[in-house]
Amino acid sequence: MNRFKIVLMASLLVQGVACLEAKADNTPEGNKTISKALGVNAVSGKVTNEQGEALPGVVVRCGNTNVQTDLNGEFHVNVNDGDKLTFTYIGYNTITKDADDNNLKVVMKENTQALGEVIVTTQKKKQSSLEIPVAVSAITGSVMEKLNLHQMDDVAQFTPGVQIQLQSPNNPGYVIRGVTSDGGEAYSQPRVSVFMDGVSTSRSRSSAVELFDLERLEVVKGPQGTLFGRGAEIGGINIIRHKPVNEQKGELSLNYGSYNQRQVTGFINTPIIKDKLANRFAFDYDARDGFIKNEAGGRLNGKNALAFRNSTQWWANDDTSVGVVLDYQHDDYPGTSFHSINPAFGNSNPNSPANLEAGKQLGIKRNVGGALLNIDHNISNRWSFNSITGFRAFNSNEHFDADGTNLPLLLCEEKEKGTQFSQEFRFNYDDKKFFSGFVGASYFYENSSQDVNAKANLQYLYPVFIQKSVKASLSSQIDNVKGLLSQYLPGAYLPMVDVALAQLMSKWFPENPEKDADGKLKALTTTPDIYGDLKTALGAVGMDLDQVLAGLGDNGKQIQATLQGISAKVLDTAYTEQGKNYGTNQAVEVFADGTFKLTKNLNFTLGIRGTYENQETGYSSATVPSMFGAILYRPTEGSAKVTAKESYWSWVGRAALNYMIGRNNIYASVARGRRPGVLYFNNNPKDFETLDPEIIYSYEAGVKGSLLQGRLNYDFCAYYYDWYNYQTSVFNATTSKFEYDDAGRAHSFGLEASISYSPCRYLNLFGNWSYIEGKFNDKDDNGNAQLYAGNRFRLTPKNSFAIGFDLNVPTGEKASFYLRPTYSWKSKVFFEESNEPEFTQDAYGLLNFTAGYRFQPGKVYYEIGAFGKNVLDEKYIVDAGNSGRQIGFPTYIGGSRSVVGVMFKMGF
Repeated sequence: MNRFKIVLMASLLVQGVACLEAKADNTPEGNKTISKALGVNAVSGKVTNEQGEALPGVVVRCGNTNVQTDLNGEFHVNVNDGDKLTFTYIGYNTITKDADDNNLKVVMKENTQALGEVIVTTQKKKQSSLEIPVAVSAITGSVMEKLNLHQMDDVAQFTPGVQIQLQSPNNPGYVIRGVTSDGGEAYSQPRVSVFMDGVSTSRSRSSAVELFDLERLEVVKGPQGTLFGRGAEIGGINIIRHKPVNEQKGELSLNYGSYNQRQVTGFINTPIIKDKLANRFAFDYDARDGFIKNEAGGRLNGKNALAFRNSTQWWANDDTSVGVVLDYQHDDYPGTSFHSINPAFGNSNPNSPANLEAGKQLGIKRNVGGALLNIDHNISNRWSFNSITGFRAFNSNEHFDADGTNLPLLLCEEKEKGTQFSQEFRFNYDDKKFFSGFVGASYFYENSSQDVNAKANLQYLYPVFIQKSVKASLSSQIDNVKGLLSQYLPGAYLPMVDVALAQLMSKWFPENPEKDADGKLKALTTTPDIYGDLKTALGAVGMDLDQVLAGLGDNGKQIQATLQGISAKVLDTAYTEQGKNYGTNQAVEVFADGTFKLTKNLNFTLGIRGTYENQETGYSSATVPSMFGAILYRPTEGSAKVTAKESYWSWVGRAALNYMIGRNNIYASVARGRRPGVLYFNNNPKDFETLDPEIIYSYEAGVKGSLLQGRLNYDFCAYYYDWYNYQTSVFNATTSKFEYDDAGRAHSFGLEASISYSPCRYLNLFGNWSYIEGKFNDKDDNGNAQLYAGNRFRLTPKNSFAIGFDLNVPTGEKASFYLRPTYSWKSKVFFEESNEPEFTQDAYGLLNFTAGYRFQPGKVYYEIGAFGKNVLDEKYIVDAGNSGRQIGFPTYIGGSRSVVGVMFKMGF
């Protein structure tokens, strides 16, 4: 017995020493020794998706023990012999593995039954879209591929409350919950922020890019200045691109369809140094002939885009990673079909062949690109640091026929260019229990200019446009002459004078312009001889025009000079005007946002951002005015640039309360948003305007969640917006200029709903609906009646919805057939805030689909299929009014026609 006790004590002593030695050894081998000494195994591993990307926050369960993967997708857990590990993650199939390997490699596959819940970084950290107390719509890159979504306007169909208008890549319009951001001028300020990987691309002419090789696209609705900065008054769009992974893989996709539509897109991902350095190169070529034939040559409303992107990721150690992204896109589009709505000058159907002068010279050439440096560093278990450095540049050149006819009325060339630099530093904190948030600072600089050259043949422009303003100006002067004549002529002569002058006015300014034998507008080579005709008419009654005008003193001399200056003058066949506007913006911002866990399920979020910004605007014009003065661009002295600048201090913020019940989130929020002030010269060095910053107060409540074990995902919300200093533009028919006002008041009430339901393993049903009642108030900030009182916001349907399903039927272990039809519908929209009936689009719907067969006989997978967009060939317009309205020729732009084609994909 004593011998047994001695042996037992010796054994325990040896194990104790081993444990102490292992405790002093923090290496994996030392930890393993401890585990074995205690009869427990230590298991480590990494969890990734099918693309090889790390999945943080995956729940790893072993019995009653739960751990989560870190930002690198790695985990460590102690298990007993024979235990199993279960891996669960939102939107992915649950996996169970034996805990018999100390270095597990776990690959999780996306679960199509849970597409409604997506991991997003809206609040600057990875979390489920269901956990965020704001309205966020996120579409993963895989879903975009499945539904054949390659443009921003395609994605908008599946985002309730969002409309994106693409006249061309040079003229996008972003509409979130009724408010439009589409200004192309260098001095314009956005209402909607567009980002790529955290770098702003909000300048209109550079914001529309090809969507390829993406991780996801997030749309956050409502004032989001705290999260997205100074331009996110009504929301933000964040494009998150795929990053390199530690796996050799690649993909190539080919599409071909009607209108000679052809697309080649793909990527190649290459590990350079295992677990240290990887590179990903992605590309996209997408082209299509124009939907509209131009009788003058070429086609219109086509596409030709080529884009490249190279991303390099360096993992310096377990806590630090550095990413570098270089991207470039070149667009060479045919012209835009600005179709005149005046039937007197051709076919007014915007979807019929056009006849625009300049033929194949019409078009858009654009270059846009940039560089991104992203640094992530884990300081500790609670603190992390992120730095985002971005540089962007663009230049564009668009030739367009603004009048929409075959007449040489207004042919324009717009050149715009810009550069920007941004830097953001952010510290994130998460104590895993009671509080998480971030604090940071950023700097933003951009410099851009827009240069427009307008060319007109005055022999055609005079009879259809200029003579109207000449008539209006001359009428008052003729009245002065008549008043003087009444002092010299007997009363019996006055009726004869009235008749004679009326006849002369009809001769000088005919109601309908003269046309030739073919019914085409006839060129007017010279202006009417107004001075000579008046002199002759007065001479018939024994009076001399010069003597009559002399009786008016200085006013008479001015009338005489005006009459002689516009009488019997040869009209210029190549009159040009030029105007250039400039914009420079600098902003320094500090921000903080945090979520307090008040109870186990109740959270309170508070955020604020303070901004100091400096704006500078400028204008220059080398216009040499015609005898009628400048039409669009008033000259600056010596063609020199005139400038003005202003500085602002501002703040925006948000507060939100949300309560989690399982995977269901009930939330309410209030926020203050802001659109920066606007400084501009309205194409006139003497017409400088300052628009006060636009302020919005937002109130929102909603509920979203996941039920039936992830098979049912839903999102419902209601909101109300109240605007102060609402910035509006008003077209002044007298001056043919758009004039701006910042005293507007407006409001918006809306409802949104989206749902995704999988009744069985192979089928997913989805849909969304939006209701927006956005209108101008009866009175402005000063208590005055508003011109647009009660009018609806432009580009905003009152109701819209989209529905579809994803049917995926396996035909083997690694093969399946799929069918994915979608239908989107929107009610009537106005294209101008004046709500004029001629500038509207009635309700319409679009039917799209993808269908095909996917199989993987070995390491390489293949996919063959078909696609269709606007399958029913619905005819509609995407815009009305446009630049031609300034010369009395508003235009329509036809929407995309039916495109059906085939596709092939392969990858490994």
